[in-house]
Amino acid sequence: MFLLITGALAAGLVGIVMIAGQWRQAPKPIYPVRAAPEITQLPRDEHDLIAEMIKAQLVAERSQFEKQKLAASATPVRSKPTTARPRVDRALSWLRNGRNG
Repeated sequence: MFLLITGALAAGLVGIVMIAGQWRQAPKPIYPVRAAPEITQLPRDEHDLIAEMIKAQLVAERSQFEKQKLAASATPVRSKPTTARPRVDRALSWLRNGRNG
């Protein structure tokens, strides 16, 4: 009985310590870290370059789409003649020949 009570108290104490440790705030940096302007300029240049590439790609895709749209509207669409499948042909010929069973 004594071991059970001791174990429960120890588990409770460990739980309290773990929960109390969660309430602490993360330590704040002692001094702010500032980057040199040259270091921050490189990602800005890369982002601008990527944005220009995406815009150029969108313009190219739109012009390609317009070309496809014009080509599709210029050529008439021909429908293919419908043909029955072989099984349907056999069934129809069987009915035409009068073989009813």
